[in-house]
Amino acid sequence: MRMDKTKTAIIAVIALAVVCAGSFFAVRSINSRVKPTAAVTVTSMAPVSTGDTTGDTTLPTFETAEPLDTVPLSQGIEEGGEEDRFTTFPISDDDSTTSFTLPTESSTTEFVIPSDDDTTPSAEEQAQETIQRAAVFSDGFLGYQYNKAGNYYFTTTDPWQRNFGFNILYDMGAPFVNFYYDTVRCKFRYENKDWLIQFWKGQYGLVFLGAEIGVYTKPLDRSQAHYDGASDDDMLYMSMSFYRKGVERATREYAKYWWCTAFVPGTLDSFRDRSELSMKARITLKSKEMRDLFVESLEGNGFKLDKNYSVSGKDVYISWG
Repeated sequence: MRMDKTKTAIIAVIALAVVCAGSFFAVRSINSRVKPTAAVTVTSMAPVSTGDTTGDTTLPTFETAEPLDTVPLSQGIEEGGEEDRFTTFPISDDDSTTSFTLPTESSTTEFVIPSDDDTTPSAEEQAQETIQRAAVFSDGFLGYQYNKAGNYYFTTTDPWQRNFGFNILYDMGAPFVNFYYDTVRCKFRYENKDWLIQFWKGQYGLVFLGAEIGVYTKPLDRSQAHYDGASDDDMLYMSMSFYRKGVERATREYAKYWWCTAFVPGTLDSFRDRSELSMKARITLKSKEMRDLFVESLEGNGFKLDKNYSVSGKDVYISWG
């Protein structure tokens, strides 16, 4: 079904409204501690490096990758733009970075968010208590469940978010609901569909740290860059481990996913710096042809063989962070 621009905008607004509501309930008991008085410009950079391999015996060890060039987010919003392939959302005082701007008819509108220098992040114990009291994260409500053994939250196979798909507007709206993360977009065409495999890691709603891998598709005749959550037939086998400062915080077992997630209580030392977070993942593509297309997109994003990814059969092993 073709998605026109109006439908895409409506979907984005509805999804962001629901996310805002969930974020409000999750952080309402700690919001009184947050007193933002300064503002900084959201910027776009593209660092890619590997995380520490402590505690992981299933994935290969890689050396640190070379930093990528700065990417201006204000470009590449339309489908096919070179900069749209790899976008991050760090906050930086570095004058070499490019401001996060959204084009309008007559000018550009600069997005600003509070500096974390004037906030007091919650301790992990306080965050855990807040989450446990928040009804929005209990019994799978809003699509989230709790893994008691691993002490992490995750999304179910068929949550409400699956109905809304994904497009770049969701990432643009993330800072307004206190989501500060880095992301990588891998796009390619396979079996008469456009595919998007996207990675995220960062701060979610002031009380969560987390990582995600999403698999999305759209028909070739849809001109807008709005993707649908992968169907059951297009889900991929994968596993993911999420680390903070080299310490494993959560691992999702090898299984079929369209959206593989893990969220743990905590706050970053600084919202500017997500380098303390890392992800290791194994993704099994449908065929070697699909694997090669995915690898080509990874390399286009600055990943390098035997540094932050490796290949075995139809499997691609990724180390990011």
